[in-house]
Amino acid sequence: MSWRFRQSFTVVPGLRLNLSKSGLSASIGGAPLTVNVGPYGVMGTASIPGTGLSYRHHLSSPSAERSNGGSAPPLVLPTQGPSQLFINAAPIEEVHSASTELLTSETLKQIKQLIQSAYQQHQEVSRELDSARTAKVEWESKYQSWENGVLLKKLFKKAFAKRRENFETETARVSELEEQQRLSTISTYIEVDADQAELYFRLRDEFAALSDCAAIWDVKSHQANDKFHQRTVADTSIGRERVRFELGNCDLISWEQQIAHLRNAKGGELYLYPGFILYRAAREAFSLIVYHDVSGKACFVGFHEEDGVPADSEVIGRTWKRANKDGSRDKRFADNFEIPIARYGMLTLKTDSGLWEEFHFSKPDRMVNFLIAFNTFTASFAAIEK
Repeated sequence: MSWRFRQSFTVVPGLRLNLSKSGLSASIGGAPLTVNVGPYGVMGTASIPGTGLSYRHHLSSPSAERSNGGSAPPLVLPTQGPSQLFINAAPIEEVHSASTELLTSETLKQIKQLIQSAYQQHQEVSRELDSARTAKVEWESKYQSWENGVLLKKLFKKAFAKRRENFETETARVSELEEQQRLSTISTYIEVDADQAELYFRLRDEFAALSDCAAIWDVKSHQANDKFHQRTVADTSIGRERVRFELGNCDLISWEQQIAHLRNAKGGELYLYPGFILYRAAREAFSLIVYHDVSGKACFVGFHEEDGVPADSEVIGRTWKRANKDGSRDKRFADNFEIPIARYGMLTLKTDSGLWEEFHFSKPDRMVNFLIAFNTFTASFAAIEK
C-alpha cells in the first residue's frame, strides 16, 4: 500500500512476552531483525530469511544491582501490625510517586519505547481517521444529492465530476487510514509457563476478592498530630479518598485476559500484568516496573472513623472526638462525641526509583490473602532472577 495519505506511517512490530521461572523476556519485531529483552540484558538478532543464518549481539547488560544479585525484597506482612490512630495536625507529607520518566525498570525500557511510539502513532492516525470519516460523509451527501437527481448533474457536469472525485478520494482515505490504525496497534502475545500461570491467576483471583471490599481508600497525605492542643490520642492524621479496584484492560497493551487494575485518586494507576507492573499517570505517560523492583510493607491499623464504619469492617474500640491523655472524654467540650475505631489493612508500595502508593482496605483479611499470593508469585522466579 502506498500510504499516500500519511507518508510518515510506520508499521509497528509485534511484541511477544514470555514469563517463566527465569523472569520476563520479550521479543520485538521479527526476521530479519529481532530485539530480545530479558533479565540478562538486550540482545539483537539479525537473520537472512530462508538461509538459517543469523547473528546475535549483546546490545546492553542488566543493571549492576541486578547483575550482582541485588533485588528488592518482596512485600512482607507483619504478624502483628501497629495500632495507629489517625485524625489531624502539623506539616503535611504528601504521598505520591515520582515522574513516569524515572520509574521504568532498566530491563523494560526498550519495551516501553515501543509501546509509547506505537500508542502515539495510533492516536495520530485515529484523529486523522475521525476527520476523514467526517469529510467522507459530507462529500457522500453532496455527491448522492446530485447522483439521485437528473437535472443538476447534466447541467453542471464538471461540478458533479468534482463531487464524485472528492467522495472517492475520501473513501480511499478512510480505507487506508483504517488499515494504518490496525497496523499501529501492537500485536501482543503473552505466554506464561504453566507453573507461573497458576500463581499469576491465583494472584488475580485474590485481587478480585480484595476488590470486593466495602471500602478502599487511596492515602494522599500524612500529618503528625499535636495531641495536647487537638485533645486526641491519635498520633497521625491522613488525607484519603475512596477508590475502586477492578479487573479490566489497558489500551496500551492488549491481552485477551483481564488484569488487576488498582485505581488511584492522586497519581498513576497500576495494572498487574504477568511479568511487570504498568504504572500509568496519563494517556502517554507510563512506566513498566518489574515485580522485584517493588518493595513495600503491610500492616493492620486502627482508624478513628468519623465517616461511618464499612459493613465488612471490625470495630476494635472506641474513643472521643476530644479526649484526655488517658483516653477518657474531655468534658470541657459540650459537643464531644464518641468515635468508633475500625480495624483496616494498610498497604504501601515503593521502589527506589520513586514509586510510592498507599491504600487502606476495610477488610484486612482479604489484603492478607492478596499479599500471600503476590509474594508467592514474585518469589517463584526470584532465585533465578538474582
